[in-house]
Amino acid sequence: MRGILVLVAGALGAAALAGTAAADAAYHTERLELAGLAGAPGGGMVVNVHVNGPQVYAHEIYTLRDAVPGTYQVILNVFPTSLDCTGTALAIPTATLDTNARGNGQADVKFTPEDVAAFRGMTFSLRWTVTGPATYVTGCTVVVLD
Repeated sequence: MRGILVLVAGALGAAALAGTAAADAAYHTERLELAGLAGAPGGGMVVNVHVNGPQVYAHEIYTLRDAVPGTYQVILNVFPTSLDCTGTALAIPTATLDTNARGNGQADVKFTPEDVAAFRGMTFSLRWTVTGPATYVTGCTVVVLD
């Protein structure tokens, strides 16, 4: 009887985990520095997480620290035909980021599987631009969407 209970508990546990999101096998979480242009103070970070879940495919978190205070627009620049961020970019506004008086702020966006459907199965390059009272950019990165 005890063996049957262990098997049933194991089967229930496996069934419960089957519907949860798993980390992306093709693209792992990446942290990219946001650097100021034209002498802009401070900087920040973009954290790009691909969870491949049924409701959330990707989650991006944007942070500015000691930046010029104000309101910023985050733009995801997708280079669909390039692996080195050259050529024509598709500019996708993703979030508005407001900083406090010290220039610190955070915003995020979540993409559903439907949001990225046109890009599934592709490998391309991208970079983020955060524009407002100053401009901050990440370096180029290559993304594989499975």
